[in-house]
Amino acid sequence: MSRRHGGRPVIARPADATDTTEHALRQLLTPEGLADPYALYRELREREASGDPIGRVVVRHEQVSAALTDRSMSCERIPGLVASLPDEVRSQVSVVERTLGDIIAFRDPPAHTRLRRLLAKAFTPGVVGQERLAIERAAGFLIDAIADDGETDLHGRVTYPLPAMVIGALLGVPDAELERFQRWALDIVFFVGSGQLGAELALRTRDSMLEMREYLADLVGRRRREPGDDLLSAMIAAADEGDRLTTDEIYANSVFLMTAGHETATNMLSNGVLTLLRHEDQLARLLAAPELIETATEEMLRYESPVQVTARFVTEDRELWGRRLRAGEALILLLGAANRDPDVFDDPDRFDIGRDKNRHLAFALGPHFCLGASLARLEMQVVVPLILERLPGLALGDGEIAWQPTLSFRGPTQLPVRWG
Repeated sequence: MSRRHGGRPVIARPADATDTTEHALRQLLTPEGLADPYALYRELREREASGDPIGRVVVRHEQVSAALTDRSMSCERIPGLVASLPDEVRSQVSVVERTLGDIIAFRDPPAHTRLRRLLAKAFTPGVVGQERLAIERAAGFLIDAIADDGETDLHGRVTYPLPAMVIGALLGVPDAELERFQRWALDIVFFVGSGQLGAELALRTRDSMLEMREYLADLVGRRRREPGDDLLSAMIAAADEGDRLTTDEIYANSVFLMTAGHETATNMLSNGVLTLLRHEDQLARLLAAPELIETATEEMLRYESPVQVTARFVTEDRELWGRRLRAGEALILLLGAANRDPDVFDDPDRFDIGRDKNRHLAFALGPHFCLGASLARLEMQVVVPLILERLPGLALGDGEIAWQPTLSFRGPTQLPVRWG
């Protein structure tokens, strides 16, 4: 367990363990670690600098960047996740393994290269650009519904439902169906990112995946018969030298866009607003100079990254940054730690909405750089100013902030605010 030293958590090395990777990750899932992972990141960075790296956990910006751009490493993590389950459960979740295994984020070249080329033909700047109106409309509708209340849970009422509405519009999913998608997406998020995969969660995710695939089969069938101007129709039509996405690939990457586009964007928006409200000087600065929203967006993404952890697997025995790795082992890349690296960011624990040369890794780097980064930035640059404009005097409400209990994804489970 962790102990305290100088007012911050300290990762104690288990006496009976040589590889402390799992132990370090467990500390990040404690109440203290969820509330403030950055104190733990600092300790990990100090241990690294002293020549005592913590297992396979990578925290420095330079090393995380190198791993993200190293094409000899693998992203195919789903088989390993499923293999951790008991045999009797593993045999029942083949649909989860098959669907998640077709997602672009979990494929290596040449499959990844092909999928990205085809999806890029669908995910054009024009398709993304037309979403500005959808974002403004959805945000305005949700904010207007609470404007006279004076206080609310902003996460539950605005920043949680809004990204689902935006991605729903992008895929052509009716608003009435979005609640189902949110439930399905949350199960998939916990399956991939909780760090605590068990039989109950695996079987619940299987049920969600079956329901989602059944729904998508009907939706894709309708789009094949009557194409629209939505992203799903563009994915069906995308072709390159006679190559097209298979039906299973359309299902899988629709699932991915709905899941990542909803969960990551929700965390991004909630984290961004929370960070501004915790830094009143920077909030006042943005209100006085709204043109700073672009650099403010990058700083919000850096300071409280919606995705904190990812992984890369070595494909052969090798030594890397003082670590001896066996083929198949994973390097755990702490994006949130890399985004607070003092070697790259001046005074990294200071929130500065005017920070320039912001080389954050919130959208990763290299071949797997986030395909939806432009849409995410657009959402932040539209929604945050609308919230501040229509809820004047916005401030944090009473109560502690509880954080989602996952390793990979960081965001509050509620955001009490008041205004007026």
